Amino acid sequence: MYTIVTGAAGFIGSNLVKALNERGVSDIIAVDNLTKADKYRNLADCEIADYLDKNEFIDAVAAGEFDGAVDTVLHQGACSDTMEH
Repeated sequence: MYTIVTGAAGFIGSNLVKALNERGVSDIIAVDNLTKADKYRNLADCEIADYLDKNEFIDAVAAGEFDGAVDTVLHQGACSDTMEH
């Protein structure tokens, strides 16, 4: 069973992934906006099952790829840039 963390590459999300790893959880699907590739560095030392762009994740959910395979969703994804349209 997977734990899905949205906003996983941000400050809060990446620290949540690290805390999950400390508790022995590594079946994590990390989801974030991949247009800023440098954010991935926040997850460099984390143990995750996969890292998906938010649009790729939405498509996978719509296609039923995670049906019955998700235990928990921890939604940390948000637009924090006040200048983003």
